[in-house]
Amino acid sequence: MKNIPGIDMSTGSLGQGLSAANGMALSSKLDGKGFRVYCLVGDGEIQEGQIWEAAMTASHYKLDNVCLIVDNNNLQIDGTVTEVMNIYPLKEKFESFGFEAFEVDGNNIDELITVFQKAKTIKNKPTAIIAKTVKGKGVSFMENNVQWHGIAPKEEEYLIAISELKD
Repeated sequence: MKNIPGIDMSTGSLGQGLSAANGMALSSKLDGKGFRVYCLVGDGEIQEGQIWEAAMTASHYKLDNVCLIVDNNNLQIDGTVTEVMNIYPLKEKFESFGFEAFEVDGNNIDELITVFQKAKTIKNKPTAIIAKTVKGKGVSFMENNVQWHGIAPKEEEYLIAISELKD
């Protein structure tokens, strides 16, 4: 967060990101600054209760300047999200918490641009974008492989991955 402009906080897998985003969004509203806050979480991360408390808070305070993005690839460090702690149906859960929720192909840039533009138009409630992604998409040995969840590729693996992504 210290080296990338626009990244104000990195919180990890404990579910704290949405709470922090809510604080930033509420501050923006109270100070009349008018900025939007984007919060990216993993689908395994939303198994944390704090996420759902923060979802209630975002809805209660009508934080229409909060946009939550869920990287929904169904993989976490211990296996599939479905096996570890099933979180589905996501769209319906966020809607029941008062969000305007969208599902998109998170590997499709055009769909993402369209949904981000649409999210900006939503008033009086937060938005959630469930971005259905493929972990490691386009890299033969990484795609949908949970073992790549928490490790970096070695130099030779990196070169293979870059070569496959360029094709």
